Amino acid sequence: MKKALLIWGGWEGHQPNVIAEKLGQELNEKGYNVNITSNFGVLLSEELINYDVIVPIWSCGIKGDIYLNQLLKAVEGGVGLATFHGGINWFEQEKYYEMIGAFYLYDTKPEKYNVTITDKLHPITKKIYDFEITSEKYFIQVDLQNNILASADFSGVKIPIAWSRKYGKGRVFYTTIAHSPNELFSEPCKSMILNGIDWCSRKI
Repeated sequence: MKKALLIWGGWEGHQPNVIAEKLGQELNEKGYNVNITSNFGVLLSEELINYDVIVPIWSCGIKGDIYLNQLLKAVEGGVGLATFHGGINWFEQEKYYEMIGAFYLYDTKPEKYNVTITDKLHPITKKIYDFEITSEKYFIQVDLQNNILASADFSGVKIPIAWSRKYGKGRVFYTTIAHSPNELFSEPCKSMILNGIDWCSRKI
């Protein structure tokens, strides 16, 4: 049985506690052993390396080298990390951006746009097709080594909105979507995020 750690907190406008509980239920139904917590001290636990995947549901980053270093050590050692939307700013240190594969610049108010699946063979996206969504547009600087899974056209510029990558032995997945619980748990957003968690935990 795969073990997942869901750690939530940060800006309450993203309703992290609501998302954590509902996402935890989804993962339980998929056969995961799920631990949901808002206690940051869990990152310092010796048990951290025993999880298959960490899912931060946390916006508005913090600074804390002692916590970040333990997280990076776990992922580098093989623990997966899958996150979305505000999770790009879980930590504000450069080392976190290097692991996640991008640096957040700014976003817009929610508006409608089309998402194009760019990697149709990856386990995360192979059963997902192009779709329309109403969400914030995230403008970001991305690592060219990311494996881009999906993108969107923002004023004539192709912006990645989902990717996978490796960090040491660990797998990392991120998508800019899922501004709200309704958005996250609507298809195909839900399937993309659940697939991302499965891939990071090596379930698929």
